[in-house]
Amino acid sequence: MAVRYMDVWQCLDSAQSVLSQRDVEHQRLHTIRRVAPKLCSQIAGFADEIYDYFEGFRDFNDLDRGIPSYVRDEVRHTSEISPFSQYPTDEQVLSRVAKCLIPRVISTHSHGMVVDDRPIYWGRLLSQVFFNWYRQHDVPAKVRRELCAQHEINSRCYYNKAAQVAAPSERRIILTAFDPFMLNSNIQQSNPSASVALTLAEIYKNHLPIEVVTFPVRYRDFNKHLVERMLKPRFERDPLLMISFSMGRVQFDLERFVGRKRSSTALDNLDYSPVRKGKIPPCVTKAPEFLEFTLPTESLLDVTGPWNVHDNRTVATKKRGEFEAQSLSELANEICVRASGGGFLSNEIAYRSRLLQLQMNKSFPLGHIHVPKTTRFWPSEMWKMIQQAARIFDRLLQQTPAS
Repeated sequence: MAVRYMDVWQCLDSAQSVLSQRDVEHQRLHTIRRVAPKLCSQIAGFADEIYDYFEGFRDFNDLDRGIPSYVRDEVRHTSEISPFSQYPTDEQVLSRVAKCLIPRVISTHSHGMVVDDRPIYWGRLLSQVFFNWYRQHDVPAKVRRELCAQHEINSRCYYNKAAQVAAPSERRIILTAFDPFMLNSNIQQSNPSASVALTLAEIYKNHLPIEVVTFPVRYRDFNKHLVERMLKPRFERDPLLMISFSMGRVQFDLERFVGRKRSSTALDNLDYSPVRKGKIPPCVTKAPEFLEFTLPTESLLDVTGPWNVHDNRTVATKKRGEFEAQSLSELANEICVRASGGGFLSNEIAYRSRLLQLQMNKSFPLGHIHVPKTTRFWPSEMWKMIQQAARIFDRLLQQTPAS
């Protein structure tokens, strides 16, 4: 990609000066740069935009030539960065870049209606690396870390058009998804859960207020209660419905029972697993071993499409091993080893969100759906998955009271 001002990728050549050796996710940008030039051309603009903000504001008399039109238009219509101050602050720059990340990808890198989630993930990482590198001599490392942490949060939330204009009292739909993972074996891996959630938000953008939150595949963030911090204020507004999506197996699995144990040996995106020497720790303490979701499962099982829709009740407990549970009461005295949702972060977000709902005494329909696994991003195949997910979604809306 021809960058107007500079080669933004040079930040990676000196990245060791601003990145921790332990920062595995950011380090993978070296591999993306080497093996995925098309993806790199899609994400370079996010780093270039940061450069545009800083350099374009050097002289406001030269504003029309100093920054691109889409940045100029945003500046003139927002109070966050005022043309009457000489320079935008670092916080203002990263805030605008973060909030524009998902909308920019949807508008420029979608395949028809299908949203490609990969530029969102890699664009987020490149923006942070570039900012750290570009401001390393002007901003203390601690401040840069705090700013990038806020960039993380802001860049993970998306409000469709209907949600942006909805009255505060209007009930929303919450969809959650995950970043790509298993990147050590397939660096160009997509996570279809994010494509499904974001494309659904766009399909219904004119008449259903939908908020999408994409979560990191990192135990570290879950340990810091990111799920609860993101969902609690949304639950306080009494959403109409919540579905957490993640990539799963060979069908649409409605994960009936979710558990509190981390039992999967799969590595997260920081190459970490909490499962050590056969010990499986809980994700939270002093909480039930199993919880049951509240989606109207029976009404979804005949939804047609290329994949089966399965009411997954298979769990594993310390005493009974693996079996198909018929009710939550059947699991009352069991010790969880693996839930129907598995033992990885996909199960954990389902467990944490259901537990939070119970703690807040809320009763809206809530549950987790594993979408079929993919190994490559094929827009035509993804569209088939999204169409079937939309039929499941429509059926849920039919079963969900509006008030």
